Amino acid sequence: MSTLLLNRNLGIQVSNVKLSTSILTLLFICQVGWSQSYTSREGDSINPRYYLWAGLYYPNMNTTLRIDSKKGIGTEIGLEDDLNLSEELGVFRLDGMVRLTENSQLLVTYTGIKRNKSLFLEKDIKFGDTIFKANSGAEYKFNVDYIGATYRYNFFNERNWNAGLSGGARGVIINTSLNARLNDLSYAHDATLTAPAILLGVHGSAYLTPRLLARYSLEFFYLKINDIKINIVESNASVHYFIFKNVGLGLAYSTNNYRLTNLPLWGDSEGKVNFEFGGLNMYLTSRF
Repeated sequence: MSTLLLNRNLGIQVSNVKLSTSILTLLFICQVGWSQSYTSREGDSINPRYYLWAGLYYPNMNTTLRIDSKKGIGTEIGLEDDLNLSEELGVFRLDGMVRLTENSQLLVTYTGIKRNKSLFLEKDIKFGDTIFKANSGAEYKFNVDYIGATYRYNFFNERNWNAGLSGGARGVIINTSLNARLNDLSYAHDATLTAPAILLGVHGSAYLTPRLLARYSLEFFYLKINDIKINIVESNASVHYFIFKNVGLGLAYSTNNYRLTNLPLWGDSEGKVNFEFGGLNMYLTSRF
């Protein structure tokens, strides 16, 4: 079963990278064809000092989780398959970018993903140091706060486009809990997992017309210390169309793949999480 999940996860990651590469190629072709379509600095990608966009994010999620303890390894749970948590939902997402110098920007991102489910357990589940019995009535919660900050430097900075390298910090805070009751017995266990990471990557943006801005980024991180493993890949492709000079609409597609193994949790636990989410983001955008 674990082999199948690994193959599935690797397949999804490879597909996401292929999709990201295809989008980057498309944006490059568009940039070459249209970057000289006008000469006014009205649409210059380095001219506005601030960008801000906010809207609804529709991620599709695939999650496996295991909470261990000193007493042994916990049960690996497929949250969507075993606990029937929703694979799709709409959440709020906020992004902002400020130009620090002519060649550098700072980008910040926040989104919160909250999921919970009432169900009857179909099998025994070892969650931390607690064994939850089959047929128990249970309440399960899996909440994620995603916070990102990225510094970007442009090695190429032309009239209507720029491209360069990036380095950023990510904080993924996962709060999960399972509460259950069977006859007169009650069980409860909760865990908090924080996954900080420094990502490196590439980015590019181009004004295809004075009103149409396209952006792309691909970032990654890998760390292995003893039994602790962290593997992260993120990508984002977006277009912003400014209906008015400073206000418009936008559409983006992003992928976030987090694989965390033997990461220390609060208390005496360790855990394993494969958390993949990605999808469309529709938003209002502004520049000033």
